[in-house]
Amino acid sequence: MYAFFKGKIDNIFKDRIIIDVNDIGYEIYMPESELLTLNAGENIKIYTYLHVREDDMRLFGFSSNESLEFFKKLITVSGVGPKVALGIISNVDTESLCVAIATENIAALKSVPGIGPKMAQKIIFELKDKVVKEQIDNIKVKTKETNSKNIEEATTALEVLGYTHKQIKEVTSRLELSEDSVETIIRKVLKEMQNM
Repeated sequence: MYAFFKGKIDNIFKDRIIIDVNDIGYEIYMPESELLTLNAGENIKIYTYLHVREDDMRLFGFSSNESLEFFKKLITVSGVGPKVALGIISNVDTESLCVAIATENIAALKSVPGIGPKMAQKIIFELKDKVVKEQIDNIKVKTKETNSKNIEEATTALEVLGYTHKQIKEVTSRLELSEDSVETIIRKVLKEMQNM
């Protein structure tokens, strides 16, 4: 319902802030680790999640979208409510949490106050597949981005050597260059050109 709020911090408490958005004060619960970095009076953007229960409605906020998404994953685990999820994120950054879950590091999760061995095992069991899949997808995206930059740089260098963009494109589309450096791509393309 509320994706984010942009406004001025009116007040900071131990577990939450009051943010002034167009003269309306919103109470947003945040991880303690993030609250320590904030100052009253500064303008911020907070990514939020609205938690609704029969007798209560609360906004939970995070300074990054990654933390918010991880919070949403944590509260899907049975027995992990928003307060517990907030406590986990307060004590361990999301990247370390992902690694701990992916590597089944129960000790890292147990180091969080309020998380016992059973809860740590449950979090790992219920989130491992999601976390591992996400990490693999992120690595694939990063590799693809790096690789397309390398191909671009190699193409520019080959054009300087007198080859046309069309000739280079024909060759690069045939070759497997997914993990190659710029120099390796140039060498492979030149070798292929000589064989044509």
